[in-house]
Amino acid sequence: MPRQSKRSQPIARFDKVGMVKVGLILKNAREQKGLTLDELADLTGVGKTRLNDVELGNGNKLMVDTLEAYRRVIRPVNPETGEVYKCWELLEIAMILEDPPELEVQK
Repeated sequence: MPRQSKRSQPIARFDKVGMVKVGLILKNAREQKGLTLDELADLTGVGKTRLNDVELGNGNKLMVDTLEAYRRVIRPVNPETGEVYKCWELLEIAMILEDPPELEVQK
């Protein structure tokens, strides 16, 4: 009798469009605070090049520690709620969920 596999959970991956959106949110908040990338690098302990890459949406992932350091200093505000974005909210913007490929029926 064939054994059917259980449906797997969705797969999360970083999305280029989402990464760019997060970068714009962070860049706009940094500019509103009047901080340069050099000043932000000093305040966060994250390299200027890495911060610039985050703002431009470069790369294929966001490091949580980098994102959290950036977020704590500039405190970007979600225009829908009026509250400071939480790290998980920014990650949610940067990621998409996909259905996993169906596993073959095992015999």
